[in-house]
Amino acid sequence: MLRAVARCCGHWPPGAAAADGMLWQTELRPHAAGEFSMAAAQANLVMEDQAQVLASPAATLVGVYDGHGGPDASRFLRSALFPHVQRFAKEQGGVTAEAIRRAFGAAEEDFLHEVRQAWPKRPRMAAVGSCCLLGAIAGDTLYVANLGDSRAVLGRRVVGGGVAVAERLSTDHNVASEEVRMEVSSQNPDDGQIVVHTRGAWRIKGIIQVSRSIGDVYLKKPEYSLDPLFRQIGPVIALKRPALSAEPQIHVRKLKPTDQFIIFASDGLWEHLSDDAAVQIVFKNPRTGIANRLVRSALKEATKKREVSVHDLRTIERGVRRHFHDDISVVVVYLDRHRGRRQTKVVDSSSNCTSAPVDIYSSSSSVQSAQPRQAYRDSG
Repeated sequence: MLRAVARCCGHWPPGAAAADGMLWQTELRPHAAGEFSMAAAQANLVMEDQAQVLASPAATLVGVYDGHGGPDASRFLRSALFPHVQRFAKEQGGVTAEAIRRAFGAAEEDFLHEVRQAWPKRPRMAAVGSCCLLGAIAGDTLYVANLGDSRAVLGRRVVGGGVAVAERLSTDHNVASEEVRMEVSSQNPDDGQIVVHTRGAWRIKGIIQVSRSIGDVYLKKPEYSLDPLFRQIGPVIALKRPALSAEPQIHVRKLKPTDQFIIFASDGLWEHLSDDAAVQIVFKNPRTGIANRLVRSALKEATKKREVSVHDLRTIERGVRRHFHDDISVVVVYLDRHRGRRQTKVVDSSSNCTSAPVDIYSSSSSVQSAQPRQAYRDSG
């Protein structure tokens, strides 16, 4: 199992890069309770999203990490979170909510240590952070833990009918939500500027929209923003207490025969597709390439909003493309064992770890030289 974790954190298997070099997907793969599909799209100059799945007989782990301020925190989570989950699960005799909570805490502390180490030469590390969405399926129990606004949505079949409904399994920790704004304000009753509306959106300290994350040390530890080194990055930020939290919200669910699949995705998908729209796409279409279909559907909606064609989008370079859509990472996990459907057995855990490329654009040329290129089609 530890070999599988190491392989998952360090490498990614061959996938298919789209013709514009900014999209990636991998074929349908097995996990202990069914199958899963994964796809991603890059918009930033450097890919800030990361996604990975570890499939073993004991448990299936899904991670989606949406970085901001740079790729460092999301790449760190790609290498660190699963090993922490496995370590604490081993201590507790299996995956539990407490093991997951401790894994998030350990990841936060480890990243803070990296920031401290890098501080003299790379003070910008203090301003890097990542949303963190973790799914774990162990036996008939599903755990979903979240920081930030990546999202997990369940597709559930209505009893007695051929209809699927969407059920959100995570909370968006984003101050665009009035409920989250009230939560943050109640935690900072003596700071009238803790949440302000600026640059067209509600933001904590006028800077960031998510209220929970890994990293963003300068908004959690006042000594960093007060240090003269930080003036290279931004102004002093007056803090009486941490403005952001690294405490995950954890949802535990016993899987039922009507539970069909789960969509794990960064907010790049949910900016353009509603929960229900995404669930209907998965429910009504073949499994092969289903995560890629969701990505393409989101891109199609993004082009409609900006009144450009999908063809034109393919010609836009990374970085500039961020003005049209964000990085997108999607994992669709089918739940077959709990519905009596015959499943593919996961035999060798060391060979069942899948990660999206660290950077799609940088990786696409090597992938395409190793296999035929897949054309990008505007379908679905």
